[in-house]
Amino acid sequence: MTGLLTALISDAGGYLIAAGIGILTIIATYLRGRASGALRERDRQAASERDSYAEHIKDIERAAAAGRAVRPDDGGMQSDPNNRDNTR
Repeated sequence: MTGLLTALISDAGGYLIAAGIGILTIIATYLRGRASGALRERDRQAASERDSYAEHIKDIERAAAAGRAVRPDDGGMQSDPNNRDNTR
């Protein structure tokens, strides 16, 4: 029995090494794919945050422009019956 196992291992040594290398290659490919996917997800998230920030800046610019469009002497704020804009 021991002789049979020894013969099998010695003859199959090349196959075992090849199988081990194959398994390591599959694991390395899997890990590289996961790292690539994580990088792609981070890039997508960063692009989304940049777009959101740009939209936020545009909203702030529009609000600032609207604030300058209403002047106290043009009757807009004085005509407010609840005097909401003139509380000081």
